[in-house]
Amino acid sequence: MHDDHEVDPIRPPMSLKDVERENKDGTRIKPLYKDEQDVVDLASSIGDSGVCFYPAESDIAHRFLASLRNGAVMQRERPDFEDKEGSLLLEVMRVDDHPRPSKRDRSRERESEALRELEAIGLDIHPDARFMAAVSSGLPTDQDHNYLAYVDHFRSTVLKHAGKADAYRAERPDCDLGFIVLDESTAYFESTETPSLPGRGRPHFWFTDSAFAEVAAQSAANCFIWLTPYKMLRDVRTGVFPLPEMTIIDVALLTMEEHVVYDERRMVSAEL
Repeated sequence: MHDDHEVDPIRPPMSLKDVERENKDGTRIKPLYKDEQDVVDLASSIGDSGVCFYPAESDIAHRFLASLRNGAVMQRERPDFEDKEGSLLLEVMRVDDHPRPSKRDRSRERESEALRELEAIGLDIHPDARFMAAVSSGLPTDQDHNYLAYVDHFRSTVLKHAGKADAYRAERPDCDLGFIVLDESTAYFESTETPSLPGRGRPHFWFTDSAFAEVAAQSAANCFIWLTPYKMLRDVRTGVFPLPEMTIIDVALLTMEEHVVYDERRMVSAEL
């Protein structure tokens, strides 16, 4: 699972900023995954071949998956969703891998610019249409998609939501709590230190990464549903390298697994 591969960098599409603007003719241009319901709909649409259970399948993991697929989760104020019959709560959050010097995110700024350009055209847009933009921030890759920024954003976002877990459980003490994470990061690989083998490295399996697993273990959630729609890798020998679209983690089982330590100095985004 962790053998070296020769990686062919690619550029995956990125979703537009989480905003909704009105066009000149009153038509609203709606970003892909613009709200929590869109995220839940994405999770419910992923087939078995795109699902990974980590560190193992479990009853609670299958309960959350079944609830998402059968439409049992209903939107509410806090947390975001509840399956009353299944006794499940769901909180939605987003993470990405963009560095934010001076709290600015150049990629998000470019996405907003692209959105304004679409609005200015005055397209005849179907009300249910969703848009995503493949934009360039104009920055070098390591300043646009960065492993340390990814870890930091994941940690700060998850632990911020973890701080609300006690309040959620106090309101619904009979329910299990799930965090559903829309992860808009690129795929990564741990590059080899051998100069004669450029582009060769170990694929990054984020759910096995100790830096992320430790945060998940501290989350106070019972289950993680981790959506990664933009992670793509290509092996120059075999073509597309398969990666899960959704990883479901039984948090209670994380302490039973030995996680992988990646060298943060050698982590490289697969995006061009």
